[in-house]
Amino acid sequence: MSGVAAEPVVYPLKYPVELRNRDGAVVETVTELTFKRLNGGDARKALNAKDKGMGEMVMVLVCASAGIPPSTFDKMDAEDVFKAQDIASDFFGLSLPT
Repeated sequence: MSGVAAEPVVYPLKYPVELRNRDGAVVETVTELTFKRLNGGDARKALNAKDKGMGEMVMVLVCASAGIPPSTFDKMDAEDVFKAQDIASDFFGLSLPT
């Protein structure tokens, strides 16, 4: 994607994420992410996370834009992570290196 994204952007996950309880039972299946524009605080957190590595920055950016916890991000398929990164970074009007 390129340019500045409009709000909201819905991305259907190619590989849905199953969230499980401690017993292993599926309590929720995440099938899509809805991305929103970020505020200054969100942008600051994402940019500050870059010092911890690009992966941390991408995680903070995607989680803030899609409203998901890091634990859900960590369960996402890599293909979905990279697409989510593209969508979330479009709200900045830039592309992050992959």
